[in-house]
Amino acid sequence: MKYQIIIYLLLLLHIKDLTAQTKSEPFEGVPGWLETQEKRLAWFQDARFGVFIHWGLYSAAGGVFKGETYPQHYAEWIQTWGKIPSKQYTEHLKPKFTLRDFDPKQWAKLVKKSGAKYMVLTARHHEGFSLFNSNQPFALQNDVTGTANLSPAGRDLYREIMEAFQQEGLKTGAYYSLLDWQHPDSYEAFRLNPNPTGHVPDHERYKDYMYGQIKELANNYGSLDVLWADFSSKDHEGESWGTKRILTDLIKWQPNILINNRFWNGLENKNGDIGTPEKYVPPTGISGTNWEVNHTMNESYGYSAHDQNWKSFPQIMRLLVETVSKGGNFLLNVGPDGNGKIPDQAVEILERVGKWMSVNSESIYGTQASPFRKLDWGYCTIKENKLYLHVFDIPSSNIINIPLKNTVKSVQELGAEHSQMETVPQEIGIGISIPPFSLENGPKVLVMEVEGALEMEESVTQALSDGRIVLSADNADIQTAHGMRISGARHDFKRPNAVAGWSHTDDKVSWKVKIQRPGQYDVLINYLPLPEHGGTVVFHTESSKLTYNFEAKEGKSFEEARIGTIEIPQKAIGEPFLPFVLEALSIEGDALPEISAVSLVPKQD
Repeated sequence: MKYQIIIYLLLLLHIKDLTAQTKSEPFEGVPGWLETQEKRLAWFQDARFGVFIHWGLYSAAGGVFKGETYPQHYAEWIQTWGKIPSKQYTEHLKPKFTLRDFDPKQWAKLVKKSGAKYMVLTARHHEGFSLFNSNQPFALQNDVTGTANLSPAGRDLYREIMEAFQQEGLKTGAYYSLLDWQHPDSYEAFRLNPNPTGHVPDHERYKDYMYGQIKELANNYGSLDVLWADFSSKDHEGESWGTKRILTDLIKWQPNILINNRFWNGLENKNGDIGTPEKYVPPTGISGTNWEVNHTMNESYGYSAHDQNWKSFPQIMRLLVETVSKGGNFLLNVGPDGNGKIPDQAVEILERVGKWMSVNSESIYGTQASPFRKLDWGYCTIKENKLYLHVFDIPSSNIINIPLKNTVKSVQELGAEHSQMETVPQEIGIGISIPPFSLENGPKVLVMEVEGALEMEESVTQALSDGRIVLSADNADIQTAHGMRISGARHDFKRPNAVAGWSHTDDKVSWKVKIQRPGQYDVLINYLPLPEHGGTVVFHTESSKLTYNFEAKEGKSFEEARIGTIEIPQKAIGEPFLPFVLEALSIEGDALPEISAVSLVPKQD
């Protein structure tokens, strides 16, 4: 029996060791990466703003193939949306990839004017075509598409673009797809293409092909500041791509290069140098790593003729500033068409961002995350002893509140350094009166210096300019022992952050509100209906209590429900804040629905 126990323990240790071997370590444990990471990241942490360029054969389709429109958001995926064989795809689209309006120097000047500090270009996307002229045998000549090189004979489009951006003093990066829809040895082999010969994919041969192309990108085009790989899954990550060999040599070829985390699965995994949340801003940032939100101006990354759902300039600015205020970089996408023309709407947005940055870039470059969890009126970034206050929404009092105990040394509008602004006495924190301004010109930025180290006050919610009090998930105090959290939007920037995973009745959320107007308020709750998420909640203050029952049902978007009316007494005006609490009386199914906000709307007299 004694020996059986020993053998059992040894077996457990062996299983644990095997498990440890299958788990990816940062950079797959290859020397040179972690040791130099701080130095390599220095420029990235200063830049904060870059531009993504999606350009490839899909750009010539523009979301339409042989007269059929594909409404899916990602036009660069049109080949797989239409299940189009690579040969047919190539023969139809290559004549449409004309380069008629292609001027990489103009691209570079526009991006430089926008205030971006770096650019990442799709060297190769999932369709398998490369903008650079690869000398790998399959790229030069194959039986599937003829050649995987997209550049016309005698030209190297990738080189022309990179040189133009480098001449403007911008850092440059190469997006490189780990997927390949045309290569017969890739993990996606024959999903779109016929296999008349019964070829058995040799993934080792495909890994050699990728290694060879990455070697070309790293050695044939001067400085490569970022390798932006895309993308992995639970089935294929890490060594599935041959990362040990790639990373061992890549750090030797380009000692200052950064790599993102997409050689591994999960947009927020902490392998590599940079986390890569896509089309969403993490509600509380990503602690313990550097990260970069990549986002689109409309819906698609690749050019789409029918995608006219362009974000407004204020919406773009909110995404940029929110990302930086949470400690991330913002990578804004541009999708030129098959002629090489950047859409007029994208040009306008970049020029307007550039105009704002020409005055306010100090509040973006080299800044750190906000010390405040949530500000009702906007966002904050910090640099050394300065706080940069980005005002988007003016409260009803026209006074923004900064929850600090410090004494103010100075506060002024950025770009108007000789116009000192006065602080306004507040019961809690520091008040600053904000004159009217138009958000169409971008957020107003104030720069404030205070005495000593930052001393934080309680975070208190204020009424908006129309009198509404919005108790959002972002500024809620969450009390949980069961993993309740704030859930962020994925691929829909209009989707609000929400309290999610509310599965126990002993969890609750609360808010502190500075009351400026007593009286009656209609109470509305904004939530996402879900088929297995129901229950009853109670919303209460010291003198009022309301209950609401969520019906478990299917819902595609957040909806608002009225839960009743409360009375806020006159005496609340004299208090530093009035507490509001939301608790669960019962939970049906997996959890309560996701709750984005409780709004108090003043009733008209």
